[in-house]
Amino acid sequence: MMTYGGDNGMAAFEEWVEMVLAHEGGYVFDPNDRGGMTNMGITQKSFSDFIGRDANEDDMRDMTRDQAIDFYRDLWEKMNLDRYPPALHLQYADMQVNTGRRGSDMILQMSINTRANPNEPERWIDVDGIAGRGTLAALENADVTPFEYFSESLMFHANNAFVGSKYGFKLSDYMANKEANPDDQNAWGRTRTAQNGYIRGWHRRDLETYLKAIGDD
Repeated sequence: MMTYGGDNGMAAFEEWVEMVLAHEGGYVFDPNDRGGMTNMGITQKSFSDFIGRDANEDDMRDMTRDQAIDFYRDLWEKMNLDRYPPALHLQYADMQVNTGRRGSDMILQMSINTRANPNEPERWIDVDGIAGRGTLAALENADVTPFEYFSESLMFHANNAFVGSKYGFKLSDYMANKEANPDDQNAWGRTRTAQNGYIRGWHRRDLETYLKAIGDD
């Protein structure tokens, strides 16, 4: 399996962690947030695992910046980023904080699918949030750019807001349903319509229009 290498050292980590801390802010306990009690983007469960005991509310409220940086340094090292193209490191790592590893890997998997075969699900890899050998092998043959990953991250977030929407994909289920119901595409377990091939173009246009509207050329 290819190892991409790249800058996974202190400078790359420091750039990433400063960005994460700026995004996440301080202590939050929002009942609508599935992550529950968090501070600087670190959930109560994740912090408990890191410190080796159940973190209570005081632990979460009193978390220091240095503790948070130590937590994120440990997370950064566990990501094994040398398995991925260096251009994707910042986004992939940030998404692990925002959505968890499963979400970050699902976005990567669907990025591979929609980059290489946007309207051919029969050629897709499973989108299951487990980036194993199959995902990494497919990644070697797909030119997934930062924009591809960005575009799919928008789709992932939109899926979380839509009722009845599904982001994951399992090829074996798709093929079995297609064989059992050849004349009923709605029964195949599709997660995208035939418009999927246009998504990245729409996202690029919307992003460029937004940047022009705020004067960032």
